[in-house]
Amino acid sequence: MSKISIQAIVLAAGKSTRFNTETTKLLHKICGQEMILYPIKLLDTLKISTSLIVGCQSQKIEECVQHNTQQPKQFIKQTQQHGTGHAILCSKKIWKKDHILVINGDMPLITETILKQLIDTHIQTNTDLTFVTSHNSNPSQHYGRIIENDNSIRIVEARHFKGNSNKHCCINAGIYLFKKCFLEKTISQLAIHAESNEYYITDLVKIASEKKYTVKTINVPFDSIRGVNTMKELWAVEHIKRSDLISFWMNQGVRFNSAHTVQIDIDIAIGSETTIGCGVNIIKGTIIGKNCLIDSFATLDKVHLGNNVHIKQNSLLYNSYIGDGSQIGPFANIQENTHIEKNSIIGNFVEVRRTTIGNNTKIKHLSYIGDATIGNSVNIGAGTIICNYDGKKKQKTIIKDNVFIGSNSTLVAPITIEKGALTVEGSIITDNVPSQTLALGRARQATKKNYVEKKENEKNKKNTHSFSGAFKSDNHSISHDT
Repeated sequence: MSKISIQAIVLAAGKSTRFNTETTKLLHKICGQEMILYPIKLLDTLKISTSLIVGCQSQKIEECVQHNTQQPKQFIKQTQQHGTGHAILCSKKIWKKDHILVINGDMPLITETILKQLIDTHIQTNTDLTFVTSHNSNPSQHYGRIIENDNSIRIVEARHFKGNSNKHCCINAGIYLFKKCFLEKTISQLAIHAESNEYYITDLVKIASEKKYTVKTINVPFDSIRGVNTMKELWAVEHIKRSDLISFWMNQGVRFNSAHTVQIDIDIAIGSETTIGCGVNIIKGTIIGKNCLIDSFATLDKVHLGNNVHIKQNSLLYNSYIGDGSQIGPFANIQENTHIEKNSIIGNFVEVRRTTIGNNTKIKHLSYIGDATIGNSVNIGAGTIICNYDGKKKQKTIIKDNVFIGSNSTLVAPITIEKGALTVEGSIITDNVPSQTLALGRARQATKKNYVEKKENEKNKKNTHSFSGAFKSDNHSISHDT
Protein backbone atom coordinates (compact mmCIF):
# COMPACT_ATOMS: atom_id res chain seq x y z
CA MET A 1 0.00 0.00 0.00
CA SER A 2 2.86 2.39 0.76
CA LYS A 3 4.11 2.08 -2.86
CA ILE A 4 0.90 3.68 -4.17
CA SER A 5 0.83 7.48 -4.29
CA ILE A 6 -2.31 7.95 -2.20
CA GLN A 7 -3.47 10.17 0.65
CA ALA A 8 -6.69 10.21 2.66
CA ILE A 9 -9.03 13.00 3.67
CA VAL A 10 -11.51 12.29 6.47
CA LEU A 11 -14.63 14.44 6.62
CA ALA A 12 -15.13 15.42 10.27
CA ALA A 13 -16.61 18.91 10.24
CA GLY A 14 -20.35 18.26 10.61
CA LYS A 15 -22.59 19.60 13.37
CA SER A 16 -24.25 16.25 14.28
CA THR A 17 -27.62 17.99 14.61
CA ARG A 18 -29.63 14.75 14.53
CA PHE A 19 -27.76 13.45 17.57
CA ASN A 20 -29.37 16.08 19.81
CA THR A 21 -26.33 16.14 22.10
CA GLU A 22 -23.85 18.84 22.99
CA THR A 23 -20.94 16.54 22.09
CA THR A 24 -20.28 15.87 18.41
CA LYS A 25 -21.20 12.36 17.35
CA LEU A 26 -17.60 11.72 16.30
CA LEU A 27 -16.49 11.75 19.94
CA HIS A 28 -19.15 9.34 21.18
CA LYS A 29 -17.59 5.99 22.04
CA ILE A 30 -18.35 2.68 20.38
CA CYS A 31 -17.03 -0.33 22.33
CA GLY A 32 -14.66 1.91 24.26
CA GLN A 33 -13.26 3.99 21.39
CA GLU A 34 -14.33 7.33 19.93
CA MET A 35 -16.11 6.95 16.60
CA ILE A 36 -13.67 9.14 14.67
CA LEU A 37 -10.74 6.90 15.62
CA TYR A 38 -12.04 3.84 13.77
CA PRO A 39 -11.39 5.09 10.21
CA ILE A 40 -8.29 7.00 11.33
CA LYS A 41 -6.61 3.95 12.87
CA LEU A 42 -7.57 1.81 9.88
CA LEU A 43 -5.85 4.28 7.55
CA ASP A 44 -2.81 4.22 9.83
CA THR A 45 -2.76 0.42 9.55
CA LEU A 46 -2.71 0.78 5.75
CA LYS A 47 0.09 3.38 6.05
CA ILE A 48 -1.95 6.01 4.23
CA SER A 49 -1.14 9.61 5.08
CA THR A 50 -4.30 11.17 6.54
CA SER A 51 -5.72 14.67 6.91
CA LEU A 52 -8.98 15.70 8.57
CA ILE A 53 -11.47 18.40 7.59
CA VAL A 54 -12.72 19.76 10.92
CA GLY A 55 -15.26 22.39 11.86
CA CYS A 56 -17.72 21.81 14.70
CA GLN A 57 -15.83 21.18 17.98
CA SER A 58 -12.60 21.05 15.99
CA GLN A 59 -10.33 21.47 19.02
CA LYS A 60 -11.82 18.47 20.82
CA ILE A 61 -11.57 16.31 17.70
CA GLU A 62 -7.96 17.33 17.13
CA GLU A 63 -7.04 16.57 20.74
CA CYS A 64 -8.71 13.16 20.57
CA VAL A 65 -6.95 12.18 17.34
CA GLN A 66 -3.53 13.49 18.38
CA HIS A 67 -3.72 11.80 21.78
CA ASN A 68 -4.78 8.39 20.45
CA THR A 69 -2.79 7.98 17.24
CA GLN A 70 0.93 7.83 16.59
CA GLN A 71 1.26 8.92 12.97
CA PRO A 72 1.08 12.73 12.45
CA LYS A 73 -2.17 14.19 11.11
CA GLN A 74 -2.95 17.42 9.32
CA PHE A 75 -6.12 19.35 10.20
CA ILE A 76 -7.88 21.69 7.79
CA LYS A 77 -10.50 24.02 9.25
CA GLN A 78 -13.81 24.39 7.44
CA THR A 79 -14.89 27.57 9.16
CA GLN A 80 -18.30 27.59 7.50
CA GLN A 81 -20.01 24.28 6.77
CA HIS A 82 -21.29 24.44 3.20
CA GLY A 83 -21.41 20.72 2.53
CA THR A 84 -19.08 17.88 1.64
CA GLY A 85 -18.10 19.40 -1.69
CA HIS A 86 -17.04 22.60 0.03
CA ALA A 87 -15.06 20.55 2.58
CA ILE A 88 -13.04 18.92 -0.22
CA LEU A 89 -12.48 22.31 -1.82
CA CYS A 90 -11.05 23.56 1.52
CA SER A 91 -8.45 20.79 1.34
CA LYS A 92 -7.23 21.57 -2.19
CA LYS A 93 -3.96 23.11 -1.01
CA ILE A 94 -2.86 19.82 0.58
CA TRP A 95 -3.43 17.56 -2.44
CA LYS A 96 0.05 16.13 -2.91
CA LYS A 97 -0.43 12.50 -3.95
CA ASP A 98 -1.67 11.11 -7.26
CA HIS A 99 -4.82 9.65 -5.71
CA ILE A 100 -7.12 11.19 -3.07
CA LEU A 101 -9.19 8.90 -0.84
CA VAL A 102 -12.16 10.62 0.81
CA ILE A 103 -14.08 8.93 3.62
CA ASN A 104 -16.75 10.06 6.09
CA GLY A 105 -15.63 10.20 9.71
CA ASP A 106 -18.71 8.36 11.05
CA MET A 107 -17.93 4.91 9.62
CA PRO A 108 -16.76 2.74 12.53
CA LEU A 109 -17.48 -0.59 10.81
CA ILE A 110 -15.41 -0.03 7.67
CA THR A 111 -12.84 -2.80 7.15
CA GLU A 112 -9.35 -3.11 5.77
CA THR A 113 -10.65 -5.54 3.15
CA ILE A 114 -13.06 -2.97 1.70
CA LEU A 115 -10.46 -0.22 1.44
CA LYS A 116 -7.96 -2.58 -0.18
CA GLN A 117 -10.61 -3.71 -2.68
CA LEU A 118 -11.44 -0.08 -3.48
CA ILE A 119 -7.80 0.84 -4.03
CA ASP A 120 -7.00 -2.28 -6.06
CA THR A 121 -10.00 -1.72 -8.35
CA HIS A 122 -9.15 1.94 -8.82
CA ILE A 123 -5.48 1.35 -9.61
CA GLN A 124 -5.86 -1.76 -11.75
CA THR A 125 -8.57 -0.24 -13.96
CA ASN A 126 -6.90 3.20 -14.09
CA THR A 127 -10.22 4.82 -13.18
CA ASP A 128 -10.78 8.54 -12.61
CA LEU A 129 -13.31 8.00 -9.83
CA THR A 130 -14.12 4.84 -7.85
CA PHE A 131 -16.61 4.77 -5.01
CA VAL A 132 -18.27 2.27 -2.66
CA THR A 133 -21.93 1.28 -2.88
CA SER A 134 -24.23 -1.06 -0.98
CA HIS A 135 -27.90 -2.07 -0.93
CA ASN A 136 -30.54 -0.77 1.47
CA SER A 137 -34.17 -0.15 0.61
CA ASN A 138 -35.13 1.48 3.91
CA PRO A 139 -36.28 5.03 3.01
CA SER A 140 -35.92 6.26 6.60
CA GLN A 141 -32.14 5.89 6.50
CA HIS A 142 -30.23 8.86 5.19
CA TYR A 143 -28.19 7.53 2.28
CA GLY A 144 -27.86 8.93 -1.21
CA ARG A 145 -29.41 6.74 -3.93
CA ILE A 146 -27.49 5.53 -6.98
CA ILE A 147 -29.40 6.27 -10.20
CA GLU A 148 -28.16 4.62 -13.40
CA ASN A 149 -29.72 5.31 -16.80
CA ASP A 150 -28.35 4.85 -20.33
CA ASN A 151 -24.72 4.44 -19.31
CA SER A 152 -24.90 7.42 -16.96
CA ILE A 153 -24.61 7.36 -13.18
CA ARG A 154 -25.42 9.89 -10.51
CA ILE A 155 -26.11 10.07 -6.79
CA VAL A 156 -29.25 11.73 -5.42
CA GLU A 157 -28.91 12.83 -1.81
CA ALA A 158 -31.53 11.42 0.58
CA ARG A 159 -33.15 14.79 1.20
CA HIS A 160 -33.78 15.25 -2.55
CA PHE A 161 -34.74 11.69 -3.45
CA LYS A 162 -38.41 11.33 -4.45
CA GLY A 163 -38.34 7.92 -6.14
CA ASN A 164 -39.02 4.33 -5.12
CA SER A 165 -36.51 3.08 -2.53
CA ASN A 166 -37.17 -0.54 -3.45
CA LYS A 167 -36.40 0.13 -7.11
CA HIS A 168 -33.39 2.30 -6.34
CA CYS A 169 -32.04 0.29 -3.42
CA CYS A 170 -28.35 0.82 -4.26
CA ILE A 171 -26.95 3.46 -1.91
CA ASN A 172 -23.83 5.57 -1.63
CA ALA A 173 -21.51 4.56 1.22
CA GLY A 174 -19.54 7.80 1.40
CA ILE A 175 -16.11 6.46 0.40
CA TYR A 176 -14.49 7.80 -2.77
CA LEU A 177 -11.14 7.44 -4.50
CA PHE A 178 -10.25 10.16 -7.02
CA LYS A 179 -7.37 10.77 -9.32
CA LYS A 180 -5.92 14.08 -8.20
CA CYS A 181 -5.92 15.37 -11.78
CA PHE A 182 -9.66 14.64 -12.01
CA LEU A 183 -10.36 16.55 -8.80
CA GLU A 184 -8.29 19.53 -9.91
CA LYS A 185 -10.29 19.78 -13.14
CA THR A 186 -13.78 19.27 -11.72
CA ILE A 187 -13.95 20.58 -8.15
CA SER A 188 -14.64 24.13 -9.33
CA GLN A 189 -17.61 22.86 -11.38
CA LEU A 190 -19.66 22.01 -8.29
CA ALA A 191 -22.79 24.14 -8.00
CA ILE A 192 -24.47 25.15 -4.78
CA HIS A 193 -27.89 23.59 -4.07
CA ALA A 194 -30.39 26.33 -3.34
CA GLU A 195 -32.49 24.23 -0.92
CA SER A 196 -29.59 23.39 1.39
CA ASN A 197 -27.05 26.10 0.52
CA GLU A 198 -24.44 23.34 0.20
CA TYR A 199 -22.04 21.86 -2.31
CA TYR A 200 -22.22 18.05 -2.56
CA ILE A 201 -19.24 15.82 -3.17
CA THR A 202 -21.71 13.38 -4.74
CA ASP A 203 -22.20 15.78 -7.68
CA LEU A 204 -18.68 14.85 -8.80
CA VAL A 205 -20.10 11.46 -9.85
CA LYS A 206 -22.63 13.15 -12.13
CA ILE A 207 -19.96 15.46 -13.55
CA ALA A 208 -17.62 12.53 -14.20
CA SER A 209 -20.39 10.61 -15.97
CA GLU A 210 -21.46 13.56 -18.12
CA LYS A 211 -17.87 14.47 -19.07
CA LYS A 212 -17.12 10.83 -19.99
CA TYR A 213 -14.55 10.25 -17.27
CA THR A 214 -14.22 6.66 -16.15
CA VAL A 215 -16.30 5.74 -13.08
CA LYS A 216 -16.22 2.44 -11.20
CA THR A 217 -18.09 1.17 -8.14
CA ILE A 218 -17.53 -1.68 -5.73
CA ASN A 219 -20.50 -3.11 -3.86
CA VAL A 220 -20.07 -4.26 -0.25
CA PRO A 221 -22.34 -5.51 2.59
CA PHE A 222 -24.38 -2.75 4.18
CA ASP A 223 -23.35 -3.60 7.75
CA SER A 224 -19.74 -2.79 6.85
CA ILE A 225 -20.44 0.77 5.74
CA ARG A 226 -23.20 1.90 8.11
CA GLY A 227 -22.95 5.56 8.98
CA VAL A 228 -24.09 7.06 12.27
CA ASN A 229 -26.43 10.05 12.30
CA THR A 230 -28.70 9.31 15.28
CA MET A 231 -28.50 7.64 18.67
CA LYS A 232 -30.51 4.73 17.28
CA GLU A 233 -27.93 4.22 14.52
CA LEU A 234 -25.16 4.46 17.12
CA TRP A 235 -26.85 1.67 19.10
CA ALA A 236 -27.15 -0.51 15.98
CA VAL A 237 -23.51 0.00 15.00
CA GLU A 238 -22.25 -0.73 18.51
CA HIS A 239 -24.33 -3.91 18.63
CA ILE A 240 -22.70 -5.10 15.40
CA LYS A 241 -19.22 -4.18 16.57
CA ARG A 242 -19.71 -5.89 19.94
CA SER A 243 -21.13 -9.01 18.29
CA ASP A 244 -18.05 -9.17 16.05
CA LEU A 245 -15.77 -8.88 19.08
CA ILE A 246 -17.60 -11.61 20.99
CA SER A 247 -17.54 -13.90 17.93
CA PHE A 248 -13.78 -13.35 17.66
CA TRP A 249 -13.19 -14.35 21.29
CA MET A 250 -15.47 -17.36 20.95
CA ASN A 251 -13.23 -18.52 18.12
CA GLN A 252 -10.29 -18.19 20.52
CA GLY A 253 -11.87 -20.65 22.97
CA VAL A 254 -13.72 -18.24 25.29
CA ARG A 255 -17.19 -19.20 26.52
CA PHE A 256 -19.95 -16.62 26.98
CA ASN A 257 -22.87 -17.93 29.05
CA SER A 258 -25.19 -15.15 27.89
CA ALA A 259 -23.38 -13.38 25.08
CA HIS A 260 -26.15 -10.88 24.28
CA THR A 261 -25.93 -9.42 27.82
CA VAL A 262 -22.14 -8.93 27.89
CA GLN A 263 -20.62 -5.49 27.31
CA ILE A 264 -17.19 -5.85 25.71
CA ASP A 265 -14.74 -3.27 24.36
CA ILE A 266 -11.95 -3.30 21.82
CA ASP A 267 -8.31 -3.62 22.90
CA ILE A 268 -8.80 -6.38 25.45
CA ALA A 269 -7.38 -9.92 25.69
CA ILE A 270 -9.05 -13.10 27.00
CA GLY A 271 -7.31 -16.47 27.41
CA SER A 272 -8.81 -19.73 26.19
CA GLU A 273 -11.14 -21.79 28.42
CA THR A 274 -12.22 -18.67 30.27
CA THR A 275 -15.96 -18.38 30.99
CA ILE A 276 -17.75 -15.02 30.98
CA GLY A 277 -21.06 -14.85 32.86
CA CYS A 278 -24.27 -12.91 32.33
CA GLY A 279 -24.12 -9.10 32.39
CA VAL A 280 -20.32 -8.85 32.65
CA ASN A 281 -18.60 -5.59 31.58
CA ILE A 282 -15.11 -5.95 30.11
CA ILE A 283 -13.70 -2.49 29.50
CA LYS A 284 -10.89 -1.40 27.19
CA GLY A 285 -7.41 -2.22 28.49
CA THR A 286 -8.39 -5.40 30.37
CA ILE A 287 -6.34 -8.61 30.06
CA ILE A 288 -7.83 -11.90 31.26
CA GLY A 289 -5.70 -15.06 31.52
CA LYS A 290 -6.56 -18.67 30.73
CA ASN A 291 -9.19 -20.77 32.48
CA CYS A 292 -10.65 -17.85 34.43
CA LEU A 293 -14.24 -17.64 35.64
CA ILE A 294 -15.95 -14.24 35.59
CA ASP A 295 -19.32 -14.51 37.30
CA SER A 296 -22.45 -12.49 36.56
CA PHE A 297 -22.46 -8.68 36.67
CA ALA A 298 -18.75 -8.26 37.38
CA THR A 299 -17.02 -5.20 35.88
CA LEU A 300 -13.37 -5.33 34.82
CA ASP A 301 -11.85 -1.97 33.86
CA LYS A 302 -8.16 -1.90 32.86
CA VAL A 303 -7.56 -5.02 34.94
CA HIS A 304 -4.93 -7.72 34.40
CA LEU A 305 -5.98 -11.19 35.59
CA GLY A 306 -3.56 -14.12 35.72
CA ASN A 307 -4.61 -17.69 34.96
CA ASN A 308 -7.27 -19.62 36.91
CA VAL A 309 -8.66 -16.49 38.57
CA HIS A 310 -12.25 -16.50 39.84
CA ILE A 311 -14.07 -13.16 39.92
CA LYS A 312 -17.36 -13.70 41.72
CA GLN A 313 -20.62 -11.94 41.00
CA ASN A 314 -21.15 -8.19 41.31
CA SER A 315 -17.48 -7.39 41.88
CA LEU A 316 -15.89 -4.19 40.57
CA LEU A 317 -12.19 -4.16 39.62
CA TYR A 318 -10.34 -1.12 38.25
CA ASN A 319 -6.73 -0.62 37.19
CA SER A 320 -5.37 -3.54 39.21
CA TYR A 321 -3.53 -6.87 38.90
CA ILE A 322 -4.85 -10.20 40.21
CA GLY A 323 -2.41 -13.13 40.34
CA ASP A 324 -2.89 -16.76 39.32
CA GLY A 325 -5.44 -18.76 41.28
CA SER A 326 -6.84 -15.86 43.30
CA GLN A 327 -10.51 -15.35 44.14
CA ILE A 328 -12.30 -12.01 44.31
CA GLY A 329 -15.80 -11.36 45.62
CA PRO A 330 -18.71 -11.54 45.59
CA PHE A 331 -19.43 -7.81 45.90
CA ALA A 332 -15.74 -6.91 46.20
CA ASN A 333 -14.33 -3.53 45.17
CA ILE A 334 -10.69 -3.57 43.97
CA GLN A 335 -9.41 -0.14 42.92
CA GLU A 336 -6.50 2.12 41.98
CA ASN A 337 -3.29 0.18 41.36
CA THR A 338 -3.96 -2.70 43.71
CA HIS A 339 -1.65 -5.67 43.13
CA ILE A 340 -2.71 -9.09 44.46
CA GLU A 341 -0.39 -12.07 44.12
CA LYS A 342 -1.15 -15.79 43.66
CA ASN A 343 -3.82 -17.82 45.44
CA SER A 344 -5.14 -15.01 47.61
CA ILE A 345 -8.79 -14.51 48.54
CA ILE A 346 -10.58 -11.19 48.73
CA GLY A 347 -14.10 -11.96 49.92
CA ASN A 348 -17.55 -10.44 50.04
CA PHE A 349 -17.98 -6.74 50.71
CA VAL A 350 -14.23 -6.08 50.90
CA GLU A 351 -12.82 -2.86 49.45
CA VAL A 352 -9.12 -2.64 48.60
CA ARG A 353 -7.35 0.47 47.27
CA ARG A 354 -3.71 1.26 46.40
CA THR A 355 -2.54 -1.91 48.12
CA THR A 356 -0.10 -4.73 47.44
CA ILE A 357 -1.08 -8.17 48.75
CA GLY A 358 1.18 -11.24 48.75
CA ASN A 359 0.55 -14.93 48.08
CA ASN A 360 -2.02 -17.04 49.97
CA THR A 361 -3.44 -14.10 51.91
CA LYS A 362 -7.10 -14.02 52.97
CA ILE A 363 -9.34 -11.00 53.54
CA LYS A 364 -12.71 -12.71 53.39
CA HIS A 365 -15.39 -10.51 54.94
CA LEU A 366 -16.52 -6.89 55.30
CA SER A 367 -13.19 -5.04 55.41
CA TYR A 368 -11.60 -1.83 54.12
CA ILE A 369 -7.93 -2.03 53.15
CA GLY A 370 -6.28 1.15 51.85
CA ASP A 371 -2.66 2.21 51.15
CA ALA A 372 -1.21 -0.99 52.57
CA THR A 373 1.53 -3.49 51.84
CA ILE A 374 0.47 -6.96 53.01
CA GLY A 375 2.74 -10.00 52.94
CA ASN A 376 2.24 -13.70 52.30
CA SER A 377 -0.11 -16.01 54.23
CA VAL A 378 -1.75 -13.19 56.16
CA ASN A 379 -5.26 -13.66 57.59
CA ILE A 380 -7.33 -10.52 58.09
CA GLY A 381 -10.53 -11.12 60.06
CA ALA A 382 -14.01 -9.88 59.28
CA GLY A 383 -14.76 -6.22 59.83
CA THR A 384 -11.12 -5.07 59.84
CA ILE A 385 -10.58 -1.43 58.86
CA ILE A 386 -7.34 0.33 58.01
CA CYS A 387 -7.62 3.98 58.98
CA ASN A 388 -5.32 5.37 56.28
CA TYR A 389 -6.36 9.05 56.26
CA ASP A 390 -5.17 11.35 59.03
CA GLY A 391 -7.14 14.37 57.87
CA LYS A 392 -4.34 15.71 55.68
CA LYS A 393 -2.90 12.82 53.67
CA LYS A 394 -3.05 9.08 53.21
CA GLN A 395 -0.73 7.10 55.51
CA LYS A 396 0.85 3.68 54.89
CA THR A 397 0.26 0.38 56.66
CA ILE A 398 2.68 -2.55 56.45
CA ILE A 399 1.58 -6.04 57.46
CA LYS A 400 4.31 -8.65 57.04
CA ASP A 401 4.15 -12.43 56.44
CA ASN A 402 2.06 -14.82 58.56
CA VAL A 403 0.28 -12.10 60.54
CA PHE A 404 -3.16 -12.82 61.99
CA ILE A 405 -5.48 -9.82 62.35
CA GLY A 406 -8.45 -10.55 64.60
CA SER A 407 -11.97 -9.70 63.51
CA ASN A 408 -13.22 -6.15 63.92
CA SER A 409 -9.71 -4.74 64.35
CA THR A 410 -8.96 -1.10 63.57
CA LEU A 411 -5.42 -0.39 62.33
CA VAL A 412 -4.49 3.28 62.57
CA ALA A 413 -1.84 4.22 59.99
CA PRO A 414 1.05 4.76 59.79
CA ILE A 415 1.77 1.41 61.37
CA THR A 416 3.87 -1.72 60.82
CA ILE A 417 2.92 -5.19 62.02
CA GLU A 418 5.92 -7.52 61.89
CA LYS A 419 6.06 -11.19 60.88
CA GLY A 420 3.97 -13.70 62.80
CA ALA A 421 2.25 -11.16 65.04
CA LEU A 422 -1.37 -11.42 66.16
CA THR A 423 -3.96 -8.80 67.05
CA VAL A 424 -6.89 -9.52 69.36
CA GLU A 425 -10.43 -9.22 68.04
CA GLY A 426 -11.99 -5.79 68.43
CA SER A 427 -8.66 -4.04 69.04
CA ILE A 428 -7.67 -0.54 68.00
CA ILE A 429 -3.97 -0.82 67.06
CA THR A 430 -2.14 2.50 67.02
CA ASP A 431 1.49 1.42 67.56
CA ASN A 432 3.87 -0.83 65.67
CA VAL A 433 3.60 -4.52 66.59
CA PRO A 434 6.87 -6.52 66.91
CA SER A 435 7.32 -9.96 65.40
CA GLN A 436 5.70 -12.97 67.12
CA THR A 437 3.81 -10.81 69.64
CA LEU A 438 0.17 -10.47 70.61
CA ALA A 439 -1.29 -6.97 70.40
CA LEU A 440 -4.54 -5.84 71.91
CA GLY A 441 -6.03 -2.42 72.26
CA ARG A 442 -9.44 -2.53 73.84
CA ALA A 443 -11.07 -1.83 77.24
CA ARG A 444 -11.06 -4.70 79.75
CA GLN A 445 -14.43 -6.42 80.03
CA ALA A 446 -16.35 -5.79 83.26
CA THR A 447 -19.02 -8.29 84.36
CA LYS A 448 -21.67 -7.23 86.91
CA LYS A 449 -23.32 -10.15 88.67
CA ASN A 450 -27.14 -10.25 88.91
CA TYR A 451 -27.32 -6.99 86.91
CA VAL A 452 -30.27 -8.06 84.77
CA GLU A 453 -32.26 -9.32 87.81
CA LYS A 454 -31.69 -6.08 89.72
CA LYS A 455 -32.75 -3.97 86.71
CA GLU A 456 -35.92 -6.03 86.36
CA ASN A 457 -36.75 -5.61 90.05
CA GLU A 458 -36.23 -1.86 89.88
CA LYS A 459 -38.43 -1.68 86.79
CA ASN A 460 -41.21 -3.66 88.46
CA LYS A 461 -41.17 -1.46 91.56
CA LYS A 462 -41.40 1.64 89.46
CA ASN A 463 -44.33 0.27 87.45
CA THR A 464 -46.17 -0.80 90.64
CA HIS A 465 -45.77 2.64 92.19
CA SER A 466 -47.04 4.36 89.05
CA PHE A 467 -50.05 2.08 88.84
CA SER A 468 -50.96 2.52 92.56
CA GLY A 469 -50.77 6.29 92.34
CA ALA A 470 -52.96 6.34 89.26
CA PHE A 471 -55.52 4.10 90.97
CA LYS A 472 -55.73 6.37 94.05
CA SER A 473 -56.11 9.42 91.88
CA ASP A 474 -58.96 7.83 89.98
CA ASN A 475 -60.79 6.84 93.24
CA HIS A 476 -60.47 10.31 94.61
CA SER A 477 -61.91 11.76 91.45
CA ILE A 478 -64.86 9.38 91.49
CA SER A 479 -65.59 10.06 95.22
CA HIS A 480 -65.46 13.79 94.69
CA ASP A 481 -67.82 13.64 91.74
CA THR A 482 -70.25 11.50 93.70
